[in-house]
Amino acid sequence: MDSRRSAVATNTLLALTYRTRADELKETYPRVIILLSEHFIGMEEGLAVIRLLQGQKLRLQLWAEQALLHSYPLAELVGKGGIDDIVWPEKSLADRPSGDQSEQQLNQCCEADSLFIPVLSLALLSRIAQLDSSHPFVKQILLALCAGKPVGALTLSVEPEHFLWAEHGLSHASPFLKAEIRGLLEKVRGYGIQFLEPDKVIDWLSPTRSSHHLKKQVVTAEDILQASKLGRSSIHIQPQAIVTPLAADLARQYKIQLTSTFT
Repeated sequence: MDSRRSAVATNTLLALTYRTRADELKETYPRVIILLSEHFIGMEEGLAVIRLLQGQKLRLQLWAEQALLHSYPLAELVGKGGIDDIVWPEKSLADRPSGDQSEQQLNQCCEADSLFIPVLSLALLSRIAQLDSSHPFVKQILLALCAGKPVGALTLSVEPEHFLWAEHGLSHASPFLKAEIRGLLEKVRGYGIQFLEPDKVIDWLSPTRSSHHLKKQVVTAEDILQASKLGRSSIHIQPQAIVTPLAADLARQYKIQLTSTFT
């Protein structure tokens, strides 16, 4: 009973903090919903990116998947990610604050300026590819995409050739399995979800992001060398990206494809 009361107290304090910060921000900054799911690779990296977003001119709200809350108490997630502005999805927390605040926040998710997925799990990837709108994350992603709002995701958690998989002793996936995962990734990217590198997320979520998108992407030799180091076989580029001559030569040398998808 004591632990139960402790959880209620913790969650209530988080809700009060949320209201205080919302009043302070006065909706000035772009609102970003962070959809956090659990996966066997990429959790620490995803949480690290969330921490980096703190201090930016953004209003960040964390929505933790139901399954994740079984492994990580809410207070622990707040500690790891640094976000105390919480989306309280319906039926996700037995100890959520009383009243209709959770339902109101759930309904407001579609009003976010953008959605960010720091950990794209295989389960979530598969659900998105199947357009499984029964899952609350997929529903919000589809609503955002259909409304023309940006949705971005880190993909290192679903790239079997990424060095993190080898570090976890998971580098022996069969060619067929890798091809199946790549197929799902390409399908989801075709829906309009933007795949991001960890060091590009801040720029992507910047309030001046629209001005960034007006500039042409420049692919340099450094980009190719970094992709080779990560064991990647392709790089997704903007349709009108500029590829430097040295970058093009290195891409051929390391057999890295430069792919472009019109969105």
